[in-house]
Amino acid sequence: MNPAPPPLASRRILIVDDQASIRSVLRAALAEAGAQVLEAEGGEAALQSAKTHAPELILLDLAMPGMNGWQMLEALRAAPETATIPVILQTSSGDFPSYEQARRHAVAAFISKPFRLADVVETCRRTLGGARPLLGRSQDEPPPASVQVRDTQGRLLAVGTLVDADAGGAQIELDSALGQGQQIALTVLGAAGPERHEAEVRWVSQSERRFVHGLRFRK
Repeated sequence: MNPAPPPLASRRILIVDDQASIRSVLRAALAEAGAQVLEAEGGEAALQSAKTHAPELILLDLAMPGMNGWQMLEALRAAPETATIPVILQTSSGDFPSYEQARRHAVAAFISKPFRLADVVETCRRTLGGARPLLGRSQDEPPPASVQVRDTQGRLLAVGTLVDADAGGAQIELDSALGQGQQIALTVLGAAGPERHEAEVRWVSQSERRFVHGLRFRK
């Protein structure tokens, strides 16, 4: 009988942390679990690595000099080639991470320092399997397509999820409300690649702390 493969066999994971000791501990645990581990000391190097090597998952420290974790998340979500990479935030007791801020950036999960390495490996395994605990999605549910919303000058306004779409328009879910009648540029980041549409916001409704928007595509 063949032994079961390790939980992270051949999965490509990028660790982003300015502390070499933490990268070393995480690298050893993830490599032992079978992962192909990439490392970056700071945000700029991490962005380049993410664009070049296309990791399947990023472990991102929040408290880094220069570009911090929130700023790197903004940059990741703004680039089509990195926008859909799941991110797990590394936090410490002094970070007091914002749940809503993490949801706005489609963060998959938190892992807390000091790390329990078995929990880190299991969180990575579940996230790679499709789980998004911070977004209320279990491992067995297929991930919805991500969307980026920009204004007519190309500035990123929001990142959210696609609810439904057809040839004439779409429904998207965001953490904040856009204005009715607002003209936007919508990018849908699906498995087949990005789809871009010019659209108008026709209606907005609130569901708990999220906002569903009805869009009409402009020809």
